Parts: sequence; C-alpha cells; structure tokens
Amino acid sequence: MIVEDNQKKLEKIKGYLEKEFPDVDLEQKTSYNSAAKEIALNYDQYNLILLDMSMQTYDISNDESGGEPEPLAGKNILKQIYLREIPTKVIVVTMYENFIDGTKIDQLHQELKEGFSENYCGFIFFSHTNLDWSLKLKQFIKELT
Repeated sequence: MIVEDNQKKLEKIKGYLEKEFPDVDLEQKTSYNSAAKEIALNYDQYNLILLDMSMQTYDISNDESGGEPEPLAGKNILKQIYLREIPTKVIVVTMYENFIDGTKIDQLHQELKEGFSENYCGFIFFSHTNLDWSLKLKQFIKELT
C-alpha cells in the first residue's frame, strides 16, 4: 500500500514499483483517515506500507477540501499499527528534512525506530530530481523479501 497525498510523488513511486516489481498489487490512499481506516480493516492484505509523513486529514474531493494538513500524520498511523499489533512493515517516504513542528527527519527516524521497531523499517528521502530514493526503496524491499 502507498499512503501519499502528493499526486506527482505518488505517480513516480507507483510507476517505479510497477516497473521493478510487475507482480505487485498496489493499493493507494491519499489521506490520514482513509489510510487509517483501510489499514485497520484490511491490514492482513498488505506486506508493506509506503507511508508519507505529512498529509491531509481527509481525501480531497469536489465536496471536501482535505481538512487540516497534518504534519506528522504518518507517525500517528504508525502508532496505530503498532498499538493494534499489526505485523505489516512500514517505510516512511518523505520530501521533507524538517517538519512544521520543528522535528528534523533524523530525530523522527530515531523516535520511530525506538518506538515502533517491529514495524518501522526506515525512511527514504524522496526527490523529483534525484533517483537515489528508488535505489534505497529497492534495497529495503529486497531486504524484506
């Protein structure tokens, strides 16, 4: 599953995964609420979740603006996964080195590693101009399979 609210980033990640792992079945969610609900109800269908850290509260639609942006929504989803003892592995994929609340990615990585070690595999710094993220993602996936 990919949890990502940035359409361009989602398309690049999805395109890469479909090219490198053609047999993969991808589900995508674009908000905190839709991802949290899907994971709670169908977690057993997912071996891996690629999780954005900052996202909208609700899916954006003609009737819905997406609600307030949540800078650490991914952390809250990871916490729910951990507390429900869901065995699915999680890789955080972010474009930010610093978050709105002042948290730095290295600090967040350490916090997630210590707090949710059974699920959290690490983070990938995504860039539209540099493909290092794809190599790191491939490495993570190979280690998990």
